[in-house]
Amino acid sequence: MPEDIPPPPAPTGWIDLSGRAKFRLSGPDRVRYLNGQVTNDVARLRPGESMSALVCTAKGRLEGEVVIRAEAEHLLVDAPGELREPLLARLEKYLVADDCAWEDVTDAWALWHGVGVGGAGPVARFGPPGVDLWLPAGTTPPDGPRLTHDAVDLLRLTFGLPVWGAELTPDTLPQEARLEDRAVDFHKGCYVGQEVVSRLRSVGRVNRLLCRLETVEDAALASGDALFAAPTAPGGEPVLVGHVTSARRDPVRRRTLALGYLKRPAAQPGAVFRAGPDKNALSTEVKCTETPAAVD
Repeated sequence: MPEDIPPPPAPTGWIDLSGRAKFRLSGPDRVRYLNGQVTNDVARLRPGESMSALVCTAKGRLEGEVVIRAEAEHLLVDAPGELREPLLARLEKYLVADDCAWEDVTDAWALWHGVGVGGAGPVARFGPPGVDLWLPAGTTPPDGPRLTHDAVDLLRLTFGLPVWGAELTPDTLPQEARLEDRAVDFHKGCYVGQEVVSRLRSVGRVNRLLCRLETVEDAALASGDALFAAPTAPGGEPVLVGHVTSARRDPVRRRTLALGYLKRPAAQPGAVFRAGPDKNALSTEVKCTETPAAVD
């Protein structure tokens, strides 16, 4: 298949996100309080609108990625399901004199995300704009196709969106995962971790960057595979420059799409690497498919 064949159009349908942790924050101080905990500016939300945000440690590393939705009388927050207990404990730790309260509503509500279905309050969870529906547990969304896990994973890899547990971990800095454009507001007030996050933007540079990758041919690629550049001198050893964090074969383009971290000097569009479990088993050619603006 020709190398320049474009990706297929984004699928249309509903994605079941009910396994995510879901919290409700109520009380008159809810916006001011939450603004002191997350990287994005909650005060900009109007009822029915949503935004992505990050919860960080004081050293600027991730404790969770969340989506915040404003309602007239409360805020709804959803996060990866595995963070249900630790993230709520982290958020409640800073709730001291604020007139607001958290409620864990994970089991009471279903959460569905519709891609290409239209509606108010769009949010780009997987790349294309979509809409969220919070429904009573056990309720299904309006008629329409349901997207499989494989289709959703391929969609987010096509758009280069990281997920918790693969690209995002407690060791990740927001700029490493290139989340500053979609989940960080650099003009808002103070929040936990702001000093480090802002300093990296103004005077520092992270040493690695999350990049979109794809195999040059129809070849296998797996999460955890190492990425090596060609030797810098004749007869030299391949140079370790990164690793794959997620990979999935695109049956239409007959390529494997992936995300992975590359050392900053190696994160150049069009750069080609060899991939495999170690330097003695480099069986796959992998190309960085980033645009120049994405790695400047």
